[in-house]
Amino acid sequence: MSNTHEEDVCTFKLPERFNADTPREIITELQELPDCDSDCIALNMSGTVSMDSSGIGMLVFLYKELTARSKSLILKNPQRGVYDLLAETGIDRLFDVEMSSGIRKADAGLTGLKVQVQMEEEIVGNVRVISLSGVMNYPTGSTTFKKNITPTLQAGGKILLDFSELAFFDSLSVGSVLRVSRLLADIGGGIRICRANHVVRDMLESMGVDAIIPFFDTREAALEDWE
Repeated sequence: MSNTHEEDVCTFKLPERFNADTPREIITELQELPDCDSDCIALNMSGTVSMDSSGIGMLVFLYKELTARSKSLILKNPQRGVYDLLAETGIDRLFDVEMSSGIRKADAGLTGLKVQVQMEEEIVGNVRVISLSGVMNYPTGSTTFKKNITPTLQAGGKILLDFSELAFFDSLSVGSVLRVSRLLADIGGGIRICRANHVVRDMLESMGVDAIIPFFDTREAALEDWE
């Protein structure tokens, strides 16, 4: 990937596929962008043809980090399919978006978006698998999580949190998951996490959550760990 600097703008060209398979070195470069000297980061998306929750999570991460540093982020020339995905999730409202028709200015902050975590539950053997999608943002996301996890906690046992479709996890929401882990341990149960994207996993590991809750790359490996 190439970075270019012009008039205090650092431009970073995103890969063709911005998803869970994006090479680790590219993710590392993106995570380091907030520390550059430029006041504005521009992401050239003209060659990006697909994006998944991992890519969306990276954009939310950059938004939060750059906002905290009073810097700005602009998305340049996103292809229609990618832009439609951002618009569908509501994430597009966080960013200035430069298109052939002009620049569409950001009109919302993360706390003002109606983007929150969604949860679906299924039983696999004696394990409750809870799949999370969307954005785990404090306080909306963590409140939704606590509300929906309560019935499962009352049943006790084993819980596997599948993060494969979770785009972003706010560090302020970590306490909600750790409390679930402690409560389950007190009643003889347990919790595992699987399939977290780069951004989510890096954040959780930086806070030492992996020392308390085991992480797994696949759902199958997490389920086998309990057998």
